[in-house]
Amino acid sequence: MDKTEFITQFDQLILNHETRKIYGEHEFFNVGYWLPETQNQEEACFNLTEKLLEFIPEKTGKILDVGCGLGATTNYLLKYYSPADVVGINISSQQLERCRVNAPNCNFMEMDAVQMKFEENQFDQIICVEAALYFNTREKFLKEAGRVLKPGGNLVLADIISATTEYFGNLVITENTVKDIEAYQNLYQKAGFDQVKLVEATEECWKTHFRHLKSWMESQFQAGEIDEETCKFNVNAIDNLLGVDSAAITYVLVSANKSANPV
Repeated sequence: MDKTEFITQFDQLILNHETRKIYGEHEFFNVGYWLPETQNQEEACFNLTEKLLEFIPEKTGKILDVGCGLGATTNYLLKYYSPADVVGINISSQQLERCRVNAPNCNFMEMDAVQMKFEENQFDQIICVEAALYFNTREKFLKEAGRVLKPGGNLVLADIISATTEYFGNLVITENTVKDIEAYQNLYQKAGFDQVKLVEATEECWKTHFRHLKSWMESQFQAGEIDEETCKFNVNAIDNLLGVDSAAITYVLVSANKSANPV
């Protein structure tokens, strides 16, 4: 699949009316972080963003949101940063139109995460929520992230590790699969990052999201919003994902630092 086909397919997925119903008015598109008291998908997405920002000790300076989707995470960043210090990049012009509505006064640019147009040492922090899975490739992205981060800068991610593309259709390329957590951590070290921290959160994020989604689908059927065939199709797909061994799909929260004294 070329880049144009990828953008078209992902636009259809993220902008789909049913997808938007699941996520609510703030237009997130991630599995979220589910606490015992979390009530819905939107709240879980707020939790996930907050969890990632906890990795950043001093929320000052300029921050870059890579693969910024429809701008929901970018908008959340305004809780800590001024709009002038927040930049979002995305390869989809259609998604960027929504970003500019959802996070007004922030700076959005159409740009590929693996070939950024910024000069070196531009940002104090970078956040990337469930986008690196789709890059061509993470290795190239991490090299670029290290280039545009200032020395001592923070990189935080929510990411999905899998050794296969089986569960993600043709949206993920084989070259971007990772065999295990050790190989995944090595990517950061190879790119020159230090203080790499990985928090495994498959249960709190991936698994609980899909349990919630299954329940939501069933409630939509009961309410007459979707037909039985649609409900069964989606519930069966969700059950298949929930049945996957955690070693096959691992959800991680990641924090890494660019060396304050890069070689």
